Amino acid sequence: MEPEVTAKINTLSFKDHRGLFVKDLNAKFTYTKQNILLDDLTVQTKYSTIKGNVGLYYDRKDFKDFNNKVVFKVGIDASTIATNDIRYFYKELGRNKVFNLSSKISGTLNNLTLKNFKIDDNKRSYIAGELNFKNLFDTKTKPFYMKAKFDRLDSNYDDAVSILPNILGKKLPVVLKKLGQYNLTGTSEVTTTYLKSDFFLTSAIGNVLSTLKIDNIGDINNASYSGNVVLENFNIGNFLDRNDVGIVSLDLNVDGKGFTSKNLDTKIDGKIFRLGYNKYNYSNIVVNGGLKSPYYNGKLVVNDPNLFMDFDGILDLSKKDTRYDFHANIDFANLNKLNFTKDSIAIFKGEIRSDVSGNSLDNLSGTVTVADASYQNQKDTYIFDDFSITSNFDADRVRTIAINSPNIIDGQVVGKFQFSELGKMVQNSIGSLYTNYKPNKVKKGQYLKFNFSVYNKIIEIFYPGIEIATNTFIRGNINSDNDEFKLSFTSPNIKAYENNFDNIRISVDNKNPLYNAYIELDSVRTKYYKLADFSLINVTMKDTMFVRSEFKGGKKSSDFYKLNFFHTIDKDNNNVVGIKKSELKFKDYLWFLNEKGTDDNKIVFDKKFKNFNIDNIIMSHENQKIELLGTLKDSTYKDLNLNFANVDLSQIIPIIDSLKIAGNLKGKVNFKQNNNIYQPTSSLKIDGLNVNNIVLGDLSLDVAGDNSFRNFTVSSSLANDNVESFLAEGTFRIENKRTLMDMDLRFNEFNLAALSPLGGNVISNIRGYISGASYISGTIDKPDINGRLFLEQAGFGIPYLNTDYSFRENSIVDLSESQFLFQNATIVDTKYKTEGRLNGAIRHKNFSKWDLDLYLSANNLLALDTKDSEDAAYYGTAFIDGNATISGSDERFGY
Repeated sequence: MEPEVTAKINTLSFKDHRGLFVKDLNAKFTYTKQNILLDDLTVQTKYSTIKGNVGLYYDRKDFKDFNNKVVFKVGIDASTIATNDIRYFYKELGRNKVFNLSSKISGTLNNLTLKNFKIDDNKRSYIAGELNFKNLFDTKTKPFYMKAKFDRLDSNYDDAVSILPNILGKKLPVVLKKLGQYNLTGTSEVTTTYLKSDFFLTSAIGNVLSTLKIDNIGDINNASYSGNVVLENFNIGNFLDRNDVGIVSLDLNVDGKGFTSKNLDTKIDGKIFRLGYNKYNYSNIVVNGGLKSPYYNGKLVVNDPNLFMDFDGILDLSKKDTRYDFHANIDFANLNKLNFTKDSIAIFKGEIRSDVSGNSLDNLSGTVTVADASYQNQKDTYIFDDFSITSNFDADRVRTIAINSPNIIDGQVVGKFQFSELGKMVQNSIGSLYTNYKPNKVKKGQYLKFNFSVYNKIIEIFYPGIEIATNTFIRGNINSDNDEFKLSFTSPNIKAYENNFDNIRISVDNKNPLYNAYIELDSVRTKYYKLADFSLINVTMKDTMFVRSEFKGGKKSSDFYKLNFFHTIDKDNNNVVGIKKSELKFKDYLWFLNEKGTDDNKIVFDKKFKNFNIDNIIMSHENQKIELLGTLKDSTYKDLNLNFANVDLSQIIPIIDSLKIAGNLKGKVNFKQNNNIYQPTSSLKIDGLNVNNIVLGDLSLDVAGDNSFRNFTVSSSLANDNVESFLAEGTFRIENKRTLMDMDLRFNEFNLAALSPLGGNVISNIRGYISGASYISGTIDKPDINGRLFLEQAGFGIPYLNTDYSFRENSIVDLSESQFLFQNATIVDTKYKTEGRLNGAIRHKNFSKWDLDLYLSANNLLALDTKDSEDAAYYGTAFIDGNATISGSDERFGY
């Protein structure tokens, strides 16, 4: 009979030979030659509390190979177990981790199966499933093996590293941190040499579905792999630390090895359903390529709604300089939708071939050719002849960049230079004229010469409002060692947004002792003003650049300007632009800038163009003065003042058809800003306001804005002989880049004669006085005017009919939107004193483009009083007895 020992252990403490101290153990103990049982077991250590049942099953001889022969059957109920205790038996776990654990465990120590396995760390990690471990305690002679079926795995990179054995956790790529908190279901099989997985993972940056096998994971850089990867709405830009890349959804098959550029050798094929790049989501991309270090050979077929392209390219990293050898056939590319340009229409088509090597813009060498290219913008569709861009270096590393395009730019750049330092070289060349200039640090030995012909087609594409004539050239050279800068620009004509610049000649030479820059233009023609015989020359003396410009102005070139400026750099390395005594002859009146030649009249600003100080710039004529001064500091602070003293408006306002203004302007305009607090104000007064030779009186205008710089309060009045003939009060505000008005107008015997020229060829001799009120709302370009006016001594003429009429006293004119409405207004012709009644409307568009829509009923009213002429369709004197309509515009009438 075999011996059997049973006992009830109420309390037991001991220290294991490995060093683990058990504070308390209680259980029902059974011992036989075939098993050891601990039922209703509770074990407490310093860190752990374990509850459950433990059974060891064996033959006596099995203890010689305990890890492989003694079978454990363990049931662990809700327990807490610490890695500090497990480490006495298995060193591959990290320290100071405590988990809640329950499971059914069976097998030997080197072949353990955990069923109904559940573990969590009371934080963010939870695992539920079935695990099988092999060779946990014999990894030196036999390979570690784990097979897992995860019903649920919630964790993150940091927890996973601490939970997994060091043999696995230390091999997890750090980039997996980007996944954040993730949830995984699936199966995996892991050894020290390979990993098989079939799982679905949801994470903070997207979902992953993968069936993959990776071999040789002990040398992760040379590991081989094959399988399928599906990404759903995965933020690949976040994963790769690329701001220009966004969300990707794809289904790719991979077969290869290596995870670094040095060891990479793999094949990829599949589809990319979505790829975010440059804030655009590309779709329908087919990938089929091979990546083998140092060659990257890939093919892409893109059938996106805004990009149809076939791409076949090789990236060669076998040498120090990278080689870009590719062919791209672009059937359609909407560059606006792809966010490469802001032009509303930007369609490119063409074939691009590249054979270029280099690892930066400064050492690229080779040729790029473009064939069958076209570009469409909002103005036109442009077809380009085939062209090429070539970059090469000679034996002395002198570089030549040649652009050969008969439609874009034709010419070349020759020299030794770095693109990133060209701007600094130009700054140093100009700054070398000044003693106080602190030069930018640039590499020595740099120089370049350039000579280009510029064609209109490329200008039209990128600047649709600009056109340049043929024979436009730009030439020059730059040298970093002696800070030399020469530039020559010539063009017969440039049109820019309805402005014409004729025969432009610009010459810059910072080493020329006679002048540093010379600019000539035959004329500058705008819608509002014309300049002629423009010239500008500058020379540097004693650390100061002096600039003189002369030109004529006006339709007949009767105005002339002689402007003198200077530029220097002060001891604080700030730019100083000042005005010397200058002359402006305008409308036969001679004005001066800085008439007294004082040291103020200047603008001081820093090199970053953030802080400006405007020091008392004055324009004057006799006792008249316009003064500008103030301070600007980056975008947070402004204090600007514009002051007027005794300014005769007739001497400064250009002559405008149908509007002549005179009067004496006094007052000031002030704009203040301190961070987000704005204080715009103005207080202006015009004494003796005269419009179209009609004296209206004294006008005052006060405007104040609120802190937002979007809402303004307006108050204006016009008084003549102490009688207030006009009063305006209200507000205007800026919303969505539109100016909205809300104004009340009141009239008291306001003189209409000043408005007579506004009638154009349709209505003449507008006269009389109005009283009443009106309300203006809407936008400035489309005002809505409503009100009622009463006429006194009022009348008008119709040039086309050669008739003149007056209104009966207190006739009423209603204002509605952009029209004057007449209701049974009695009119009397001033020649024969015949009468009629007028109904209908006179419409206008901002007081121009007049239209008549009038209905007249009369008993023998004068309607025509013209004489014979060559172009007269009819003539004579006619009277209306009955009804008539008068309609038409200032270009055409109908009766």
